[in-house]
Amino acid sequence: MKQGIKSTEFWATLIGSIAVAGASELGLNLNEASVASIAAVVSTYVVGRVMNKNTQAKIDQKF
Repeated sequence: MKQGIKSTEFWATLIGSIAVAGASELGLNLNEASVASIAAVVSTYVVGRVMNKNTQAKIDQKF
């Protein structure tokens, strides 16, 4: 199982944070709904991946 900087969860969080925080620098005008949508997608992805990895780790430990 990849951890830290090698995980997709890290990169999804980093890119989502840059997209939201740096939107004005990139010339994007994000409204509150867009920011909430980006945050929801990233957080749902990260939570789902963590739950999946933990479930898989428990299954692997049984064998």
